Order: sequence, then C-alpha cells, then structure tokens
Amino acid sequence: MFKRFSETELEYAKKFSKSFEEDEVIRFSDERLPDMYAHNFTFIKNRMCKDKFRELISNELEIRKNGKKSFLMVKFNFSIGEGFLDLSLHPQVTKYDYMYIEPSVGCYLKENEECTIMKAKSEEVFSDGREMDILANGPSMEFEFAGRRIDRKLEVYREPSSDLDLYVCYHNEVAIGNCELMLNGDTAKIEDFDILESFQRKGFGTSMVKHLLEEAAKNRVKFVYLITDGEDTAKEMYKKCGFKKVGEKTELFFDLN
Repeated sequence: MFKRFSETELEYAKKFSKSFEEDEVIRFSDERLPDMYAHNFTFIKNRMCKDKFRELISNELEIRKNGKKSFLMVKFNFSIGEGFLDLSLHPQVTKYDYMYIEPSVGCYLKENEECTIMKAKSEEVFSDGREMDILANGPSMEFEFAGRRIDRKLEVYREPSSDLDLYVCYHNEVAIGNCELMLNGDTAKIEDFDILESFQRKGFGTSMVKHLLEEAAKNRVKFVYLITDGEDTAKEMYKKCGFKKVGEKTELFFDLN
C-alpha cells in the first residue's frame, strides 16, 4: 500500500515538473515556476548508509550551486539516524505523515447541509477556486506568489485528459474552501486542502472529505491518502474522519543564498 502511495506522489510531481532519473535519485524541475519548492526537488529513492547519504546530499548541493539556484529541496520516505545531517550547511527539516482511508468510510461521515461542493469544469468555478486559494494561502506565502502558484496549477486542472481535479466548497454561493483530488488507478491523492479559518470546525471540511471519498468510490479506488505535518490545522479533522497513519516523509530544505 505505502509503495503505491509513494509512486502516486511521483506521478503527481510529474504533472508540474520534468523528471530526470538516475540510479539513486529523481530530480524534478518546473521551469514555469522555478521558485516553488514542491515542483523543484530531489527525491531519494531508497534508504542508504550515512556516508553514502551525506555524499549524495553534498553532490546535490554542488549541482544546485553550479546551476546558480537559490535552494535545494530533498525528499525521501525513510528515516535517518543521528549524524546523517552533520553537514557544513544545515538544512531545515520537516517531517510529514502519510495518512490513508478507504473510500467506503465516506458514507458514514456527516455533512453540513449548507455546504455545496463542485468539481471545477466551468470558468466560473475555476475563477472561484483561484480566488479562494489566494485568499487562503496568500498570508503565509505572499499574495503575488500565491497567484502564480494557483495559475500554474490551473494549467494542469484545465487539461482535457488530466486526472487531477480541483473541487471548490461553497456556502451560500460563496467559495469558502477548495481541494485537489488526483486519481491514479486504484489510488487517489488529496492535496491542497483548505477551508477559510472563519468556516473551520463547522463541518465544511468533513463535507469536502465525504464528497472526495464518494468520488473516489465511483472510480473504484481502493485507498485514498494525503500527507500532513504537525502544523496542519486539519490533521485532527482527518483523524476524526478515519484517516490512519501509514508512513512518513522527510523534507530537507537548504537555503543557498
């Protein structure tokens, strides 16, 4: 199961970025949005010894510096021991949890009757989703970047053959939340889950989870997963809905400025 989730993560990244695979790593690069960490990173495929890990990180740092890049983001799905990060340049370390649920659980979740959820197909819903996304994420990542970020995502949402869709949550015809759902065979990924703060803890988030699980069930998906960290305000809601931890991901961010 976890291997399938990891594979889906890579497929998700490939929707926005070009990938360059080597024996030990896959490098992702998005020329359209080169300053977005999630689209420009190095993924380490497998667990390795400390010396090999440190050598690999040093090599990736050198590649990014030679390319005059301002950062290096490294991701991997295994734990590392003490001394692995004993490097000349110390990274910011963030750990995430993979959490999964079976789509059938959706039928047991209660929904807010004042909530309407729409899959973005028309320009009106795309526009509502864009405005909502900027409003939700602008304060934490600056509004200018938030605009460029959602515009890049909209390019993928609008592709006729795309299996990555935007869902917008409405209250009284006003967009108050949005989310992505990506279908990948028997697996589905939930990403960028946002509910405006003034509407949180009122059942809107649960309503959106219920709707996404029902969509997954219609497409014969076996498992739905998402990735969350300790700072994610929705993590407790995910647990209450029935999501369970199945694995971990670690990100290392190196500021090269």
